[in-house]
Amino acid sequence: MAAKWVARFPILWIWLAVCAVLIFISWGQIGSGLGWGPDDQLRQVQLRDWMAGQSWFDTTQYRIGEPDSQPMHWPRLIEIPLALIIMLLSPLTGPALAETIAMVTVPLFAIGLAMIMVAKITMEVFDRPVALLAAALTAAAVPVMLQLRPMRIDHHGWQIVLALLALWTMFWPDKKRGGIVMGAALALWLSISLEGLPLSIAFIALLAWRWVVSLDEGVRLFWTLVSFLIASLLLFFGTQGAISSIINYCDAISPAHLMACGAGGAVILPAILFAPQKIIVRILVLAVAGAAAFSVLYFTVPQCIGSAFSDLDPIVRDYWLVSVREGLPIWVQSWKTTVTLLGGSIFVGLCSLIFIVMRRAQEFDLEKLVLLAYAFLWALLVSLLVQRASAVAAAYALPFMAWVVHRVFVAARRVKSPLVRILATASVVFVIMPGPLAVAAINSLDTPKPKEDDGTNDLSETSACDSTESLSRLSILPRSNIVAPFDFGPTILALTKHNVLATSHHRNSAAMADQIRLFTSASDKARTILTARNIAYIIACPKEDELKLYRERNPDSFIADLLDDKAPDWLQTVHIRGSNLMVWRVIPKELHTGS
Repeated sequence: MAAKWVARFPILWIWLAVCAVLIFISWGQIGSGLGWGPDDQLRQVQLRDWMAGQSWFDTTQYRIGEPDSQPMHWPRLIEIPLALIIMLLSPLTGPALAETIAMVTVPLFAIGLAMIMVAKITMEVFDRPVALLAAALTAAAVPVMLQLRPMRIDHHGWQIVLALLALWTMFWPDKKRGGIVMGAALALWLSISLEGLPLSIAFIALLAWRWVVSLDEGVRLFWTLVSFLIASLLLFFGTQGAISSIINYCDAISPAHLMACGAGGAVILPAILFAPQKIIVRILVLAVAGAAAFSVLYFTVPQCIGSAFSDLDPIVRDYWLVSVREGLPIWVQSWKTTVTLLGGSIFVGLCSLIFIVMRRAQEFDLEKLVLLAYAFLWALLVSLLVQRASAVAAAYALPFMAWVVHRVFVAARRVKSPLVRILATASVVFVIMPGPLAVAAINSLDTPKPKEDDGTNDLSETSACDSTESLSRLSILPRSNIVAPFDFGPTILALTKHNVLATSHHRNSAAMADQIRLFTSASDKARTILTARNIAYIIACPKEDELKLYRERNPDSFIADLLDDKAPDWLQTVHIRGSNLMVWRVIPKELHTGS
């Protein structure tokens, strides 16, 4: 009976096994009740604010950057499943445990969706055993799992799911239905994050080219564009609210983007219906549509043409943006990061694709093979330019990787010698993830350097200064405005009642600029900023990369004085038991007799 169920629902059992492994691996983070990183933690805070009564349309973080507050570029769409689970379970488990269960369940559910679509896409080009293997190998794609593990509730995981859905619809024989679902998927993807724009353009460009070559393909293009425009409008007004409060931001879908899409659609949609017979006419229509869309953007939001971060204060760009490594090209990453992210499904999938094109192309449906290769290569190109985009490329590579892994496994099982067969079969794991295994092997050979005894190595009674335990101890302080390293901010917001000056989220560029100037300026100027921002406490961690950068570039700065134990007399050192944080209380000018 059990065998029958396994045979009938193989992906379900693969998914359950993957979930069990991921829960085991992530158990420490699950126990903390916090998301993995600053984005997950700030999303957690945003979710709590909504469930505590903040408006659906208002995603402002009022505890960041007082008195300005921080507008967020995250719509609440991906918070819906989290909120539903919390509301259902809270009466039974309490809100804290319900929140943790939701943060475990929702990413695992997204993994299940991703595995199903990976299998469906693979089945279009290869056979069923390869499709099932591709679904299983999703768990071995490091960039994918980093975004879909338990407690990872940021929007990147859902981008992978929507990217897979968009690609899957391209294989659907029903062009109208496929176009409608693709348009909605792309609209939802871009509503969640504009990071999906390059691949959305790639899909639309492919559909447009197909229409140029064959009028029959106009059906899929027409319904994709119609669905995209309607869904984008509904999502925009459904998440933004009153038109009077809407601002043209460069980092999210805004009125200018919608008008540009409308302008392009107003040209191309009638042309598809009229079905011009000459290819040159169809090319001219696409050119005019593109020019119309670009013109709207150029004349309404010219600052958005070059970058989504055009409004950043220059000092924020110079110190913060260029240090956000996940948003930088792959060639500026450490070699270990590059090999880990690209050395699994992406590298193996690319090698597999090259081999298929050179030796085996005739075995497959060429049109479907080209479609899958097109999507994978586009995603690969984007991932080389923006490191965090590697997850979609890794997902698109899985069908190709599964094909070659299956061939290697079958060949290994055919070896007659038992010992050689066992070794050959075991070696298949090196085909699955050669990069991560190579990095792990090299790391195991590295001899760790002995740490100098700076008083922070014995953590038996004292938590590391950037740990959850250490930051949670700030709760003993009176509720205040705090300045702390950017990446500490979300953790402080999630664990305490304090406010923070800034986090590593760019919408509140003014507060970020004030924080950087505060640390990099002389003490007297720092005090002026602290007073203007009503800051009561300063938090530092000597080994925090952000603070080390400020100190290296400004050796005579306020932060250099603090880290060298030369704090001005208007600061009072605060010792928190069980924490390695460096904490100072800002003495108000009216109470400071030395001023």
